[in-house]
Amino acid sequence: MGVEYRSRDVAAALSLGTLSQVSVSEDDAMFETIEHFRQRRRLPSVDHGHLGSVIDEISLTGSEPIQYVANLFARHEVVFVGHNSPSRKTGIFMQELIPAVSAAGVNLLAVEWACVDDQSLLDELVTAQQFDEGIARSALFRWGLRHHFAYVEYLDVLRAVWALNRTRQPNAPTFRVVGLDYDIDVDAVTDNADLLSPYAWEHLRVKGPASRHMADVLLREFVDRGQKALVFTRTANALTRLKRRPHSLLDRIDTEVVDGRVVGCGNHVYSAIADQAATVLIHQPLTADGEHGLFTLPADGYLDAAFAHKNRPHVPLAFDATSGLVGRLSCSTSLDGGDISQLAQGWVFLESSREVRGPTPLQRWVTEANLVEARRWSLDPQLRSSDATIEDFENAVNNAAAAAELSWTQIV
Repeated sequence: MGVEYRSRDVAAALSLGTLSQVSVSEDDAMFETIEHFRQRRRLPSVDHGHLGSVIDEISLTGSEPIQYVANLFARHEVVFVGHNSPSRKTGIFMQELIPAVSAAGVNLLAVEWACVDDQSLLDELVTAQQFDEGIARSALFRWGLRHHFAYVEYLDVLRAVWALNRTRQPNAPTFRVVGLDYDIDVDAVTDNADLLSPYAWEHLRVKGPASRHMADVLLREFVDRGQKALVFTRTANALTRLKRRPHSLLDRIDTEVVDGRVVGCGNHVYSAIADQAATVLIHQPLTADGEHGLFTLPADGYLDAAFAHKNRPHVPLAFDATSGLVGRLSCSTSLDGGDISQLAQGWVFLESSREVRGPTPLQRWVTEANLVEARRWSLDPQLRSSDATIEDFENAVNNAAAAAELSWTQIV
């Protein structure tokens, strides 16, 4: 099958009313992208009859995402909400989850993007009379430096927890935010060491793999005490049942690989408590083997086609991914293979790829007061340099936000 998109397929689909007549240009472009994507990977064209059945199932069984996640705690102790690329709407979704899960009896939020070393800051922050953004920035600072992760919407998740605590009854438990990761030991390597090299991480991770440490915190602080927890992590640490194959580039550093498979935090937790742990994934690109790029469309494009169809389900929407036609949708083009049901119990579709906007970078995240510390904790060799400026750090975060927004466009 040739790699060029066959326009007659779109014309045929239009004649059958397959594509939207209202926003035909946008939907035409999406179907063209999906068909081109599938052809390059030697997959047949989308079966529109099967696609229609998938859309019907999603529309009939789907529910509002906030309440969907909150309802999972009736059956599960730990619910992982995973995503790889930060986005504006994802950050807002996480904020809105806080009061909903609190109403469901959950009083603990665990986040990958903060460290246990800063737990005292997090506890002080969410119980204070006034929200102190300076403390919030400090609590997210060192993890953020590693990943160029400093965004308004994610800092405001902490603000949402603080706001909830301000409204709780006097005898009600405090809603806590717990950092899962831990500070790397930058003193264990030389100033000119390449921190993006796999060799450095043998020295930087003195407490062992981050994934195992994160799981230990969850099990010790929450599960062993009979408390439920909402967990925000990257997809790699949100997977519970599936152990994925390592990516040749994305998993070069700071990744635990056992018997050729990546073992994330969720995998460790699942080994301990089985189906008391559940995974919900926000719809985003999955990792690919690199032949056609770093990322791939989930379900080989069928989910994106479903939400570009003229009869598309209303968004935002969440739906089960464990059974039915959705659960059997193949992910043959991702590193993980298998089908959607192996990846997650639930799926959340917040917006179409054309609507995705990158997260809002925090302004003045690095200042003259913390510039030296920023250079010390950064992994980027250019930012570790004594010549690195405040503007260099701002550009790094801005570029990361732009890259997150463009992640869908890199799938061809």
